[in-house]
Order: sequence, then C-alpha cells, then structure tokens
Amino acid sequence: MDSSETELKLTVDAAFLSRVPRLPAIAAHKAGKGRSKNLVSTYYDTPERELRQSGVSLRLRQSGRDWTQTVKTEGQRASGLFERGEWEIAAPLAQLHLPHLLATDLPAFRLDGLTERLAPVFTTQIRRTTYLLSTPEWDIELALDQGEILAGDARMPLAEIELELRRGPATALFTLAQDIAAAFPCRIQTSAKSDRGYALVDGADLRPSKAPPLDLRADMTAGQAFTLIAGNCLRHLQSNEAALRGDQAGEAVHQMRVALRRLRSALKVFKPLVQGAELDTIKTELRWLLGHLGPARDADVFLAEIIAPVQENHPDAPALTVLHQEWLEQRQHAFTAATAAVDDNRFTRLMLSLGQWLAQAPWTTTEAAAMSLGRYARQVLKKTHRRLLKAGGDTLAHLPAPELHQVRILGKQMRYAGEFFATLYPRGQTKPYLGVLAELQESLGSLNDLSVAGITLAGTHHRQDWAWAAGMICGWHEHRRPGLLRDARLTWKKLRKTPPYWE
Repeated sequence: MDSSETELKLTVDAAFLSRVPRLPAIAAHKAGKGRSKNLVSTYYDTPERELRQSGVSLRLRQSGRDWTQTVKTEGQRASGLFERGEWEIAAPLAQLHLPHLLATDLPAFRLDGLTERLAPVFTTQIRRTTYLLSTPEWDIELALDQGEILAGDARMPLAEIELELRRGPATALFTLAQDIAAAFPCRIQTSAKSDRGYALVDGADLRPSKAPPLDLRADMTAGQAFTLIAGNCLRHLQSNEAALRGDQAGEAVHQMRVALRRLRSALKVFKPLVQGAELDTIKTELRWLLGHLGPARDADVFLAEIIAPVQENHPDAPALTVLHQEWLEQRQHAFTAATAAVDDNRFTRLMLSLGQWLAQAPWTTTEAAAMSLGRYARQVLKKTHRRLLKAGGDTLAHLPAPELHQVRILGKQMRYAGEFFATLYPRGQTKPYLGVLAELQESLGSLNDLSVAGITLAGTHHRQDWAWAAGMICGWHEHRRPGLLRDARLTWKKLRKTPPYWE
C-alpha cells in the first residue's frame, strides 16, 4: 500500500463554504494561506462494475497541467470517518498506467481481462480550496469542495468540507467538525464521491440496508470488541440516513431504529466497561432520536399489520377506508418529524460525539476491557439466557401482557448479544438457538402489536366515524390472539430444550 488516508467529510450549503476559514477554531490553526485549484476527475470501471463490486475506485485526475492516477479501497467507515488504502502516482501521459494497477496487489486488478475493459463511467468537476491546519499535537488538511458530479446528461451538485488527518489522533478531526457544526447547519457525509457518482450513473435508488457483517475473534479483548460492535451499529444507522428521503422511507426508519436498539443493547452488554458522564449525555441524545423515529415506525406497523389486513378482508367497508386514510396522514406527519430530526444539527452533533467517543475509547483502560472476548462473551450469554428463562418460567401460558412484553424485551436483548458474538462459535451451533429466538421475537412481537393497537384504537371511541371501524379491527385481530399465544408457548418450549451453544 502506498499510503492510507483518514478523513471526515461534512456536507454543507455551498453558501457556507466561504465562511469556514473565518471560524475561530479554523483561523487559529491556519498555517499559511489557502490554495485554490480546479480538479477534473474521471472514474473508471468495467461495464459489469467489477471494481465497484470489489470495493475499489479508480480515477484519473487533472489539475492544471498535472495528471494523477489514484486507486482507493472502501476501507472502514463509521461516524463519517473514512480510513482506507490509497495508491497514487503521476500520470504525465494523461491516461491510465496499467502496471501501477497491478502493483497495488489488489485482487480486482488481476481479474481476467479487467484492465482491457476499463472505461470512463462518470466525472467530477470541483473547485477546491485547501488549508493546512496545525498544532503541536496534529496536522490536518482542510479542503473546501464545490462543484458537481456528471454522468451523461445527469448532474449532481456537490458542496462539502473534507478534514484529512496528516498527523496526530483521529479525535482531532471530530473536535474540528464539532466546531464547524456549532457554527452552521451541516451533515456528516458517509458516502465517497465515487459512491455518489455510481448512484448517479446507474440510477441507483436510495435503498435501506441491514447491519453490515460483524467479525469478532475470541483472541480479542472485550474493549476491542465493543469498539468494533459500536462502530458497526453507527455505520448501520448512518447508511440508512439517505434512504429516509427515498420511496422506501418506512424500511429506512425501521433499520435506523434497529441500529439504535443494537447500539443500546451493546451498551448494556458491555456495561462493566462503558460508564461515565459522556455516556449519560449520549444516552439522552439516543433517547431523543428514538423518540422521533419511533412514532414513524409505529404508524407504519399500524397501517401495514393492523389496518391493512382487515381492509383487505372487508373491501366494501367505507369506515375502514376513512380510518386508513386518516392514519396515512398521521404516518406522513410522523415521517416528516423523523426526517426533520435527522436533518437537525442535533443529529449531526450526536453522530460526531459518538464518533469522537469511539475514537477516544476510554473504556480500554478499564480492568474489564482487558478480559479475553471468549471469556467475556460466555459470561454475558450465560447471564442473559438465565434472566430470559427466569422471566418466562416453565410456560408462557399464564403470563399477563406486561410480563409477556418483558420476555419479549429480554429475548430481543439475548438475540442481539447472540448475534454480536456469533462469529466466535461454529455457525452450526449458533443457528438453531438464534433461529428459535427469532421465532419467539416474531410471535411475541405480534402479540405486543395487538396490545398496542387495542390501546390506540380505544382512543377513537369519541369519533363516531371511527368507532365502528375500530371495533371491527379489534375484533378481527382478537381472533388471532389464541393462535399467536399457542405459537409463542410452543416456541418457548423449543427454546428451553435448545442447548446453549456457548457451553
């Protein structure tokens, strides 16, 4: 690898870019004047997008009379922090230098016939102004980029701030970014210019995404594992931010909520390690965010799981149509509020705070953090499993709704913990147990949806046009309850008989 880069990107309104150098936190550290230049970059790939699929980008960039060829890997990303490999050489002939591609030793460039099929895919045209910021502890290059991405007739405007670490700790990037976010609205940019270029040229939709794979090893320490797990949760959360504004907003909200619940579960799983005033503030902000995403997800579930099935079975009931339409409007209000929260600078500041906290990793100095992950995982899984079995007892048959809800919560915590540590054990051993937990979560989740729906619909009794429809919906779903309870009891029985794989 020629080198690696560590950088953080912020997206801003183009009108704010000129103000950045005058911010006190920036002006105090400027080493010399800024330098401006025009950059025209052409990105290459095969028609089958083999580089893209391999997590590699290739560009040829012109700056005045100079040409440069650059290869980058996808690398690691969390809280907007990009850490990736970079290979760069001068290209005086203004064309791709194929021997350099092979010299990177990246497997993508050794695919049969790949180099012969490389062709331009999209271009970026940018006006970049750079400043060197320096203190005794760190050096950071500040780049202010304004321009556009071009793919045929399609264009995408671009205005962003790049903070690239040249020397010192990564926490310095987050400190500067927090100062910028305190001055004017901005968002963390979690996609590279190449990502946005491919999305533009291929007409890619803003698709929600599930949690990226997590690979832990038994020889890690508990502190190292928490850093990786929390970073994985943040990437899961941020990768769905853009999709919140697309036509799959419902799934995007769901995935963002899952990411936050995974993160909160990780904080519980690693509670002996992660404590302190910083964590209290972070928890408060996570509750704020969940408080805005939750109603949107609840409205989505209510429409899809509670109202829609009854409406399909009774298409001629006008009161159901009225109820459905009004809940569509409530759903829209909830999604507007959720999007506004994510667009708020409070969300940006939260993501930066989490990123800085992860970069500092204060938990690595605790005694518990030094414990081997294999040992720590066994202790956590054993304790959580025991709590779950105690809450459910021999059978779920006589548990009231609140206690069933508690079993559901503990089952979800057990599932998240099991998924975090799954790669420490053979898949053949973990799959049966985690599969039963998923079944239990589904049946208890459906029962909880019925309970919540009953409370929600009971609040409509004063609406004459809703009361009849609400009664029909409650009656239709109440008919499902015995079957769901039976499924939950059978799954619980199966869980109690499933051998704990960690033992």
